[in-house]
Amino acid sequence: MNNIKYGLNSNVSTLRTVLLKDPEAAFKSQKTIDLQWENLNFIEKPDFKKSIIQYEKFVDILNNNNVEILYLPEDEKTSLDSIYTHDPMFMTPNGAVIGNMGKKQREPETLMMKNYLDEIGIPIFGEIVNEGTLEGGDVIWINNETVAVGLTYRSNNEGINQLREILSLISVNLICVDLPHWNGPVDVLHLMSLISPLKKDLFLIYEKLLPIGFLKLLNNLDIKTISIADEDYDTLGCNVLTLSTTKCLITNGNDRTTKIIEDNGIEVIEFQASEICYKGSGGPTCLTRPIYRD
Repeated sequence: MNNIKYGLNSNVSTLRTVLLKDPEAAFKSQKTIDLQWENLNFIEKPDFKKSIIQYEKFVDILNNNNVEILYLPEDEKTSLDSIYTHDPMFMTPNGAVIGNMGKKQREPETLMMKNYLDEIGIPIFGEIVNEGTLEGGDVIWINNETVAVGLTYRSNNEGINQLREILSLISVNLICVDLPHWNGPVDVLHLMSLISPLKKDLFLIYEKLLPIGFLKLLNNLDIKTISIADEDYDTLGCNVLTLSTTKCLITNGNDRTTKIIEDNGIEVIEFQASEICYKGSGGPTCLTRPIYRD
């Protein structure tokens, strides 16, 4: 598997290869779900059989859009959260940066990710270590030379500074975005909970929770922002997976936000996501770790 194409410096160029972990490998069984879901702060208990059906339909969408899919294997150390493959790493043009999870129960995921990338021949460009924490859900490519990183309960100053040093090796700038307390450390508020790039000059946002300075920065970069409907925030309406600059993927039930996106000339594909997204507070972006975009 050492001929896999890798590398990206965009959240919006055409998605070609993605890394997933299906429910059979992440959830394992209904018994495992029953034992773990409350401790992991899931909103509700997922149904294992329904999660498999929903995930198969999600994968069908990716296949129908010519996305190559790689799968993380089952292991004994990670939890239900490992279905959200976006978070243990961040991809650069030069390879992967392995994170260091801010949620303690997710710490084993980074080693599992690193081992798998080694197996398939994707180089490790850097790693967040020691007291630094960084989760992939807090890192977004704003343009080809700029990355924004959320300062959150999951990604701390030390982790962000380590990433800044790593990215300086390829002349990429890092912007730190200080996010609010919101519902506190037990909840998940990643930067990608609040912003999804749709095109290089069009970002979907939830502006009520974004700092003024960051909104001004986007404006100064000539990036148009469109805000999701308030009622769609809790149903992950701002967590959108961009397949290309003309097509994106969103969880069902976000009708107003879907219309807002469509009104800006982008095709929206919806999928049923109660068991694999809503109950674990992770949208289609969280379910995927893009490996290669062109």
